[in-house]
Amino acid sequence: MGAKQHTFTEKYGFRNLLFFLLLYIFGSPFLANFPSLAILAHLCLSISLLLSVYAINQEQGYRTTAMIFLLPVLVLYWCAIYNLIGSGRIYSYILLSVYLGLLVFTFAAQISKFKTVTLNTIIATLCLYLVIGLFWGALYALLYEVVPGSYSGALLENTEGNKFNLFIYFSIVTLTTLGYGDITPQTLEASSLCQLEAIVGQFFTAVVIAWLVGSYASAKEKNKQ
Repeated sequence: MGAKQHTFTEKYGFRNLLFFLLLYIFGSPFLANFPSLAILAHLCLSISLLLSVYAINQEQGYRTTAMIFLLPVLVLYWCAIYNLIGSGRIYSYILLSVYLGLLVFTFAAQISKFKTVTLNTIIATLCLYLVIGLFWGALYALLYEVVPGSYSGALLENTEGNKFNLFIYFSIVTLTTLGYGDITPQTLEASSLCQLEAIVGQFFTAVVIAWLVGSYASAKEKNKQ
Protein backbone atom coordinates (compact mmCIF):
# COMPACT_ATOMS: atom_id res chain seq x y z
CA MET A 1 0.00 0.00 0.00
CA GLY A 2 2.83 2.37 0.93
CA ALA A 3 4.62 1.67 -2.36
CA LYS A 4 1.46 2.38 -4.33
CA GLN A 5 0.95 5.69 -2.52
CA HIS A 6 4.58 6.61 -3.17
CA THR A 7 4.20 5.83 -6.89
CA PHE A 8 0.99 7.87 -7.06
CA THR A 9 2.70 10.83 -5.39
CA GLU A 10 5.56 10.72 -7.89
CA LYS A 11 3.37 10.15 -10.95
CA TYR A 12 1.11 13.08 -10.15
CA GLY A 13 3.79 15.15 -8.41
CA PHE A 14 3.32 18.33 -10.42
CA ARG A 15 -0.48 18.03 -10.44
CA ASN A 16 -0.63 17.69 -6.67
CA LEU A 17 1.83 20.54 -6.27
CA LEU A 18 -0.13 22.81 -8.61
CA PHE A 19 -3.34 22.22 -6.69
CA PHE A 20 -1.86 23.25 -3.34
CA LEU A 21 0.10 26.14 -4.82
CA LEU A 22 -3.06 27.61 -6.31
CA LEU A 23 -4.95 26.89 -3.10
CA TYR A 24 -2.35 28.79 -1.10
CA ILE A 25 -1.94 31.73 -3.48
CA PHE A 26 -5.65 32.34 -3.97
CA GLY A 27 -6.89 31.18 -0.58
CA SER A 28 -4.44 32.78 1.87
CA PRO A 29 -5.66 36.37 1.30
CA PHE A 30 -9.17 35.35 2.39
CA LEU A 31 -7.85 33.76 5.58
CA ALA A 32 -5.31 36.42 6.57
CA ASN A 33 -7.81 38.50 8.58
CA PHE A 34 -8.96 35.49 10.60
CA PRO A 35 -6.15 34.35 12.94
CA SER A 36 -7.95 31.13 13.79
CA LEU A 37 -8.18 30.22 10.09
CA ALA A 38 -4.85 31.68 8.92
CA ILE A 39 -3.21 28.48 10.15
CA LEU A 40 -4.82 26.73 7.18
CA ALA A 41 -2.89 28.94 4.77
CA HIS A 42 0.38 28.11 6.52
CA LEU A 43 -0.49 24.42 6.38
CA CYS A 44 -1.25 24.72 2.68
CA LEU A 45 2.14 26.30 1.99
CA SER A 46 3.86 23.62 4.09
CA ILE A 47 2.11 20.89 2.11
CA SER A 48 3.15 22.61 -1.13
CA LEU A 49 6.78 22.62 -0.02
CA LEU A 50 6.52 18.95 0.92
CA LEU A 51 4.92 17.95 -2.38
CA SER A 52 7.54 19.91 -4.31
CA VAL A 53 10.07 17.25 -3.25
CA TYR A 54 8.09 14.53 -5.04
CA ALA A 55 7.83 16.66 -8.16
CA ILE A 56 11.61 16.53 -8.50
CA ASN A 57 12.77 13.73 -10.77
CA GLN A 58 14.59 11.07 -8.75
CA GLU A 59 17.17 10.68 -11.52
CA GLN A 60 18.31 14.29 -11.18
CA GLY A 61 19.88 13.60 -7.82
CA TYR A 62 18.44 16.71 -6.19
CA ARG A 63 15.53 15.07 -4.39
CA THR A 64 17.63 13.87 -1.46
CA THR A 65 19.14 17.35 -1.08
CA ALA A 66 15.67 18.89 -1.13
CA MET A 67 14.38 16.43 1.48
CA ILE A 68 17.27 17.15 3.83
CA PHE A 69 16.89 20.89 3.36
CA LEU A 70 13.11 20.89 3.76
CA LEU A 71 13.07 19.94 7.45
CA PRO A 72 14.90 23.04 8.74
CA VAL A 73 12.88 25.19 6.32
CA LEU A 74 9.59 23.99 7.79
CA VAL A 75 10.82 24.12 11.39
CA LEU A 76 12.01 27.72 11.08
CA TYR A 77 8.91 28.71 9.13
CA TRP A 78 6.59 27.54 11.92
CA CYS A 79 8.85 28.95 14.63
CA ALA A 80 8.67 32.32 12.87
CA ILE A 81 4.86 32.17 12.78
CA TYR A 82 4.70 31.84 16.56
CA ASN A 83 7.77 34.04 17.22
CA LEU A 84 9.56 31.23 19.05
CA ILE A 85 13.04 32.36 17.94
CA GLY A 86 14.53 35.84 17.96
CA SER A 87 14.87 37.14 14.39
CA GLY A 88 13.15 33.92 13.36
CA ARG A 89 11.50 35.48 10.33
CA ILE A 90 14.82 36.55 8.88
CA TYR A 91 16.30 33.06 9.19
CA SER A 92 13.06 31.55 7.94
CA TYR A 93 13.01 33.71 4.81
CA ILE A 94 16.69 33.04 4.14
CA LEU A 95 16.20 29.27 4.16
CA LEU A 96 12.91 29.52 2.30
CA SER A 97 14.54 31.64 -0.42
CA VAL A 98 17.38 29.13 -0.83
CA TYR A 99 14.96 26.19 -0.95
CA LEU A 100 12.67 27.87 -3.49
CA GLY A 101 15.71 28.84 -5.56
CA LEU A 102 16.71 25.16 -5.59
CA LEU A 103 13.22 24.26 -6.80
CA VAL A 104 13.39 26.85 -9.58
CA PHE A 105 16.70 25.40 -10.75
CA THR A 106 15.64 21.74 -10.58
CA PHE A 107 12.22 22.31 -12.16
CA ALA A 108 13.74 24.32 -15.01
CA ALA A 109 16.34 21.61 -15.65
CA GLN A 110 13.67 18.93 -15.50
CA ILE A 111 11.30 20.71 -17.89
CA SER A 112 14.11 21.38 -20.39
CA LYS A 113 14.54 17.60 -20.77
CA PHE A 114 10.91 16.96 -21.70
CA LYS A 115 10.90 15.68 -25.28
CA THR A 116 7.19 16.09 -25.97
CA VAL A 117 4.59 18.59 -24.81
CA THR A 118 1.96 16.83 -22.75
CA LEU A 119 -0.49 17.93 -20.10
CA ASN A 120 2.15 17.13 -17.49
CA THR A 121 4.63 19.39 -19.31
CA ILE A 122 2.20 22.30 -19.18
CA ILE A 123 1.39 21.68 -15.51
CA ALA A 124 5.10 21.45 -14.65
CA THR A 125 5.76 24.73 -16.47
CA LEU A 126 2.94 26.44 -14.58
CA CYS A 127 4.34 25.08 -11.30
CA LEU A 128 7.74 26.53 -12.22
CA TYR A 129 6.14 29.91 -12.92
CA LEU A 130 4.36 29.96 -9.56
CA VAL A 131 7.46 28.80 -7.68
CA ILE A 132 9.38 31.67 -9.28
CA GLY A 133 6.70 33.95 -7.83
CA LEU A 134 7.10 32.38 -4.38
CA PHE A 135 10.88 32.66 -4.64
CA TRP A 136 10.81 36.38 -5.27
CA GLY A 137 8.10 36.82 -2.67
CA ALA A 138 10.45 35.27 -0.10
CA LEU A 139 13.23 37.62 -1.22
CA TYR A 140 10.94 40.64 -0.86
CA ALA A 141 9.82 39.49 2.59
CA LEU A 142 13.45 38.93 3.62
CA LEU A 143 14.52 42.39 2.49
CA TYR A 144 11.52 43.93 4.26
CA GLU A 145 12.56 42.23 7.52
CA VAL A 146 16.24 43.17 7.18
CA VAL A 147 15.58 46.73 5.99
CA PRO A 148 12.17 47.89 7.28
CA GLY A 149 10.55 50.35 4.93
CA SER A 150 12.04 48.77 1.80
CA TYR A 151 8.48 48.52 0.53
CA SER A 152 5.42 50.57 1.36
CA GLY A 153 1.79 50.80 0.35
CA ALA A 154 -1.76 50.66 1.61
CA LEU A 155 -1.81 46.86 1.77
CA LEU A 156 1.29 46.68 3.96
CA GLU A 157 0.11 49.47 6.25
CA ASN A 158 -3.32 47.95 6.77
CA THR A 159 -2.09 44.44 7.52
CA GLU A 160 -0.60 43.35 10.83
CA GLY A 161 1.50 40.30 11.62
CA ASN A 162 2.85 38.00 8.94
CA LYS A 163 2.95 39.78 5.58
CA PHE A 164 4.39 36.97 3.51
CA ASN A 165 1.18 36.44 1.52
CA LEU A 166 1.24 40.15 0.58
CA PHE A 167 4.72 39.82 -0.84
CA ILE A 168 3.60 36.76 -2.79
CA TYR A 169 0.84 38.91 -4.27
CA PHE A 170 3.34 41.70 -5.01
CA SER A 171 5.69 39.16 -6.57
CA ILE A 172 3.04 37.74 -8.90
CA VAL A 173 1.99 41.25 -9.90
CA THR A 174 5.62 42.15 -10.65
CA LEU A 175 6.31 38.86 -12.45
CA THR A 176 3.40 39.54 -14.79
CA THR A 177 4.41 43.25 -15.05
CA LEU A 178 0.92 44.40 -14.03
CA GLY A 179 2.21 46.96 -11.54
CA TYR A 180 -0.91 48.05 -9.65
CA GLY A 181 1.07 50.38 -7.40
CA ASP A 182 -0.57 49.34 -4.11
CA ILE A 183 2.87 48.10 -2.94
CA THR A 184 5.96 49.93 -4.18
CA PRO A 185 9.75 49.64 -3.62
CA GLN A 186 11.29 52.45 -1.57
CA THR A 187 15.01 51.64 -1.77
CA LEU A 188 17.46 50.96 -4.58
CA GLU A 189 17.89 47.36 -3.44
CA ALA A 190 14.13 46.81 -3.44
CA SER A 191 13.69 48.33 -6.89
CA SER A 192 16.58 46.23 -8.21
CA LEU A 193 14.83 43.02 -7.11
CA CYS A 194 11.64 44.18 -8.82
CA GLN A 195 13.43 44.94 -12.07
CA LEU A 196 15.10 41.54 -12.11
CA GLU A 197 11.82 39.71 -11.50
CA ALA A 198 10.09 41.69 -14.25
CA ILE A 199 12.87 40.68 -16.66
CA VAL A 200 12.53 37.02 -15.65
CA GLY A 201 8.76 37.24 -16.09
CA GLN A 202 9.08 38.63 -19.61
CA PHE A 203 11.77 36.08 -20.48
CA PHE A 204 9.56 33.27 -19.24
CA THR A 205 6.61 34.42 -21.32
CA ALA A 206 8.62 35.06 -24.47
CA VAL A 207 11.00 32.10 -24.43
CA VAL A 208 9.40 29.29 -22.44
CA ILE A 209 5.94 29.67 -23.95
CA ALA A 210 7.48 29.88 -27.43
CA TRP A 211 9.44 26.71 -26.68
CA LEU A 212 6.27 24.90 -25.59
CA VAL A 213 4.37 25.96 -28.71
CA GLY A 214 7.32 25.07 -30.96
CA SER A 215 7.76 21.63 -29.35
CA TYR A 216 4.04 20.91 -29.66
CA ALA A 217 3.97 21.95 -33.33
CA SER A 218 7.09 19.88 -34.06
CA ALA A 219 5.64 16.78 -32.39
CA LYS A 220 2.37 17.22 -34.28
CA GLU A 221 4.23 17.50 -37.56
CA LYS A 222 6.18 14.29 -36.84
CA ASN A 223 2.96 12.44 -36.06
CA LYS A 224 1.56 13.43 -39.47
CA GLN A 225 4.59 12.01 -41.20
